[in-house]
Amino acid sequence: MLDREIVDKHFNIKGYLHFDRRVHFRNVENYVTNPKKIMFHSFLPFLHYVDMSEKFTGKANPKIENRPIKEKKRKIMYAGHLDGYIYKYYSILVNKDYDIWASRHKIDNCSLAYRDNKPRQSNIDFSAEIINKIVCFGNAYVLVGDFTDFFDRLDHRILKNNLIDVLADAKLMENRKLSKDWYNVFRSVTKFGYYDKVEINEICGEDQELWGNKQHRYFKSINELRKYQKEHKAQYNKNSFGIPQGTAISGVLANIYSVNFDLELMKIANQYGGVYNRYSDDFILVIPKAQIVNMGLSEFNEIESEVRRIAKENKIILQEKKTAKYEYDGSKIVNLENQEDSRVDYLGFVFDGKSVRMRGKSPYKFYRNAYDLVRRGNRIKRKKNLKKIPYRKQLYLLYTDLGTELKPYGNFISYAKRSQEKFDELSPKTKNLMMRQIKNRKRKIEKRLGIKLHVKI
Repeated sequence: MLDREIVDKHFNIKGYLHFDRRVHFRNVENYVTNPKKIMFHSFLPFLHYVDMSEKFTGKANPKIENRPIKEKKRKIMYAGHLDGYIYKYYSILVNKDYDIWASRHKIDNCSLAYRDNKPRQSNIDFSAEIINKIVCFGNAYVLVGDFTDFFDRLDHRILKNNLIDVLADAKLMENRKLSKDWYNVFRSVTKFGYYDKVEINEICGEDQELWGNKQHRYFKSINELRKYQKEHKAQYNKNSFGIPQGTAISGVLANIYSVNFDLELMKIANQYGGVYNRYSDDFILVIPKAQIVNMGLSEFNEIESEVRRIAKENKIILQEKKTAKYEYDGSKIVNLENQEDSRVDYLGFVFDGKSVRMRGKSPYKFYRNAYDLVRRGNRIKRKKNLKKIPYRKQLYLLYTDLGTELKPYGNFISYAKRSQEKFDELSPKTKNLMMRQIKNRKRKIEKRLGIKLHVKI
């Protein structure tokens, strides 16, 4: 049986619709934690949708609404309710083994994402720490990289071998084979079936409609689902690579896939007295110039070539547009490709050699979303001849300082404040400008509203 604190933290009932009913974990805990049950468990198909986010391109435009954007698509898949508990349970098990393995092989501090043993740290901490190390080196070379379509390209053979190594090595076992329950879980996220959510909604009805009819799953029974499956075959991953992004176990499997890449880059960092970090598919390697002063840039170019070789060997494709080499001379960042002044962009923060800011799209989206809400409210106010603008509560909670205590995470202003405080603490030698980026937030929103906000900042 699991510790109650772990259950309360990780196994909350989810509100989404799927092919099975929502169920409290306490009612299925004995099943989920029983390997003999899981080895024969029949996993339901995933539901698939495309998450659309915005990538901002070009220079900032004074008319903020018209700044050029580019859509970024991520394929997300989510499991049924019982399957989701199984993935969460096995992710907890393997995360513990991965922590042991990472500590034993001395990569614990370089693999940062999806770690249960780093619960109070975030991208803010990791970015602040690495930027502070760059500054402390005084003069350094920096290699920043990004993996292309990371989850979609994980090679199944490499993933399986690494998973076996981590499970066996953590427990000091000689048996280099997946147990039957683990094999079933592994197969379910490599040879997975799925339906597009749009297709299911067209057949079964929209989510709000089903909720209104008190129907808590897309099909009234599993038998009805099976009949549908006979006539409408699920799509399957027939490739020898790729796992679904969105399951509770996907993140730790991505870390396990990267263990040899991490090991090799950590060796390079240690060899030159530098530092290496990877956060999911983003990595950064910093080499102090003092360690290679006699060989100069040519040595760093050789290091980059070695990193590319290691990536290719582990079937990791580097995204060329996001992989770049920089030089820090104590006051500025220079892109070594074109010798122009530049900025290191890592985990949502940009460093120009002196100051640190949130990545430009973050405050831009904050203001644009606030203006969109004001515009929508004013339109409804005019249409319905209202005395006051609607959506006031939403506006105050999301886009003013009144919402900074909103549970559990606050709002974007809370994020900016946390960023400012963390960077001031962990990177005291840089000029940290997060709060300056949203300094005039109250005045800007008041201008759009046409009224004064009763908010202190």
